[in-house]
Amino acid sequence: MYTSAMALRAGSAPARPVGTTESAWQRWLARLGIDMRPGEGLPAVLLFTAFFLLMAFWYTTKSVRQSTFIESLGAAMLPVAYLLVAVCSYPLLRLYSRLADRMPRTRLVVVTSLVIALSMGLFWWLYQFPWSWVPIAFYVWVSLVIVMMVSQFWSFSNLVLDARQAKRLFGFVGAGGLLGGIAGGQVARFATRLVGTRYALIVGTVLLLAFVAILVVVGRIRPSTEPETGGSSGMGKLDRAKGGFDALRESRHLRLIAALMLLTIMVAQVVDLQFNWAVEEATTNLDQATAFFGNFFSVMGISALIFQLLFTARIHRFLGVGVAMRILPVTMGVGTAALLLAALFPGPLVVAAALILKIGENGLRYSLDQATRELLYLPVPAGVRVKAKAFIDVFVQRGAKGLAAVLLLPVTFGVISALESGWISFVLIALWLGVTAALGREYVKSFRRSLLERSVDAEVPINLSDATTLELLIQSLGSSDTRQVLHALEILETHDRGHLVPPLLLYHDDARVRERTLEILASVERRDAADLVEGRLSDEDPEVRARAIDVLARLQGEDASGLMLTRIHDPDPAVRAAAVACLANHGTEEMTEEASGVLADMLSDADARVRVEAAKALGTVREPGFQEQLVQLLYDDAPDVVRGAISAIRRRAERDSFNPLYSPSLVSLLQKRRLKQEAREALVALGEPVLPALVHFLNDPDEQRWVRRAIPKTLARIESGEVIPHLVEALPAEEDAFLRRKLLEALAGLPPERRTAVPREAVEAEIHRESRRYFEHFGFFCSLGSIERARVVHGLVSWEDDDPPLLDRLLAERMEESVSNLFELLTLRHPAPDIRAAQRTLMADSGALRVHSLEYLDNTLEGDVKRDTFLVIGDTPLPEKMRRAGSLFGVETTSEGQALERVLAFGGDGDRAALVVGALYTVRSEGIGELLPRARALAEESPSPFVRETAAWVIERIESSRRASS
Repeated sequence: MYTSAMALRAGSAPARPVGTTESAWQRWLARLGIDMRPGEGLPAVLLFTAFFLLMAFWYTTKSVRQSTFIESLGAAMLPVAYLLVAVCSYPLLRLYSRLADRMPRTRLVVVTSLVIALSMGLFWWLYQFPWSWVPIAFYVWVSLVIVMMVSQFWSFSNLVLDARQAKRLFGFVGAGGLLGGIAGGQVARFATRLVGTRYALIVGTVLLLAFVAILVVVGRIRPSTEPETGGSSGMGKLDRAKGGFDALRESRHLRLIAALMLLTIMVAQVVDLQFNWAVEEATTNLDQATAFFGNFFSVMGISALIFQLLFTARIHRFLGVGVAMRILPVTMGVGTAALLLAALFPGPLVVAAALILKIGENGLRYSLDQATRELLYLPVPAGVRVKAKAFIDVFVQRGAKGLAAVLLLPVTFGVISALESGWISFVLIALWLGVTAALGREYVKSFRRSLLERSVDAEVPINLSDATTLELLIQSLGSSDTRQVLHALEILETHDRGHLVPPLLLYHDDARVRERTLEILASVERRDAADLVEGRLSDEDPEVRARAIDVLARLQGEDASGLMLTRIHDPDPAVRAAAVACLANHGTEEMTEEASGVLADMLSDADARVRVEAAKALGTVREPGFQEQLVQLLYDDAPDVVRGAISAIRRRAERDSFNPLYSPSLVSLLQKRRLKQEAREALVALGEPVLPALVHFLNDPDEQRWVRRAIPKTLARIESGEVIPHLVEALPAEEDAFLRRKLLEALAGLPPERRTAVPREAVEAEIHRESRRYFEHFGFFCSLGSIERARVVHGLVSWEDDDPPLLDRLLAERMEESVSNLFELLTLRHPAPDIRAAQRTLMADSGALRVHSLEYLDNTLEGDVKRDTFLVIGDTPLPEKMRRAGSLFGVETTSEGQALERVLAFGGDGDRAALVVGALYTVRSEGIGELLPRARALAEESPSPFVRETAAWVIERIESSRRASS
């Protein structure tokens, strides 16, 4: 099972059913790297044939296009044709896109093909007339429509094959096009010799109609249910190219790729002009030129195929991307120099040099260079890559052809000859080589950066035969960034390079790296690493120990239980604990009993380190094994032991089913500051089933206060739709200001997509309630006369001196807390970053900034929310604020004595105890004897010991003062 799982992860094909009629040729295709499965043969072969016919049609008509243009206008006029193609391509593409949006893709490809077939008949008829515009029109038309046809074909193929099938079969389908290009040249050659150049268009039309017929058949045997129109996919590059310019502007790596493409296409256009001039020199009539082009295109296709099969992968594997990028420009430079040198010896040598230059350019560009360009996109994040690539394909390539046409216009006007245009190539090639050098350095930087940020998808096929890429991945294994190391390991394993992973990574600082390395060493059966694996049996991480046991047993060909039985009494407590866990999970009943005895000894050991190892090991035991012992460890005297037990519960919860036995003990640990975070993580790992227990303890007024205050954040961490209603329900009933603050922070800390689920009505009600709380404290503040000694700006109080009375400070803190709560509530209805920025700005020293913040809130908030919020933080004069607060909340100012009496009436219950203490201090400092009866009542009846002690002290001090004065 393990081997099969690792094989599937590494991308190997699963076993195929035996006894089918397809199995023999499927196995033959598998040897070629083609994974074709039952039921896929017929549509795949039909698509292969269709693409073969399409590319045969293209190279047949391309031969006619080249020969008729050269025969009628001469090679010197080609720059005009290049320019017309560049100018007309985008408008035609946009027009086609709009028409295609209204037609289903299957019908679109049929209709388009039929229109093109009719156009071939039209040009066949027009070619009987000696009109010079016909070859130009044909050249431009054929150059443009083939782009649409190829795009349509692949869009249609995406309908016929799903994503998984396309990934396996598109290589096979694409091979049909490569062979079609070879065949198309020969079709043009033989058709021309038999019936003449003009009639090669009729043969091409027959190929195109056959292509349409096959697509119709495919559409019937594999009908698509997708409602998409052709424009949504067929011209998808135009849509994907939106934003591509911004991507290039922000990335030097992408700008260099665009420059590389620009220079490649421009040099190719110069070479194409020289090649056509050579054909013009080597042929004497139209039919001979057409046959020549047909032969040449076949030879060119064969050379590209041979180079692709024999050299491309080897160059990437041994020389890397940097060298691969330079091969084409260096070849073009050498070829151009050879052509200019051959010009010193007029005759067949010049023609031969031009032909060899063109074969080299096409053979390398459509094999090595194209594959290398795809590699250059690998470090680019997938979302950016799609836009940038589409922009480069749609705009940069066509722009390059237009720019090359402009540079070659001197040939058209007779300023320079076609041969002399090679000097233009030299300049472009020099720039090209400079770009390849810069891009090679940038590729390495980008790849390292993408590995560091983990923006390269490990599942995307990467050509690890490329030496540069492989070297960077190996270097990544030594990074200090754990994410980068893990990502590099994932890529190596996914692409069957696990044998390159060094076993020394078993000593990496991060347990995840050690565990992942163990898995890979097992998958590639690195028996030579058994000693290093054995050393991980005492690893500090229990998951690494458990994995090491399995891997060691596999590498040594032993049963894991038998292997660890011999280590049950190992002097190393970590190894002993690992043996206990292994026997508990995999051993026989007798082995489990022996493990239980060893575990009991470890749990009763006086050394806390032994108990810690036992706790760690219990985390790898499956539920409900040793659950009582695990709960027992939660009450251990050593914090490290308790921490280990909490971690064990969390591991079990993440791996196994919910166990309610742990919930009460974990909740009680929330009151311990040093263990609160670990306990919270374990409760969150228990998941949704623990919600009833947490809600019960949250709403239980008899529960320990600090336990209740830790529960809201714990609830907010649990992914469940029931969390928000429980948090919202607890808000209005809660008088503990600190707990209320924690409830609001929990709601405001939810992810944006969950925050929007908080009911709007509840938020508005809580904002109203929080504003009332603010003005209740503000009313006391004003009644005490404190307002005369303080400054109140946007709801916050400050003092000119540094020693305000205790009660004043406490009331100001409550008011500031209400302001903060208001902003927390506002984040539940508006973008949190904007609200928090407004809050920071409102508290700034700059008056101008505060005005901007108020203006933003004034234009953002609405209705009662705006009224209640601005009543607190607005710049309304204080008397007017109190008047409105009195009307809205019933808050009013009283005398100082009445205000103090009302505060003392709180009794000291809950978080109001501090205010009562502050009021008692005021009674003492001002000697208000009329409030002594209230103080005596507090000294006897207050539930708060702090209030009782303070009241007794105040009574004693006032009475002592009276006795002294009398």
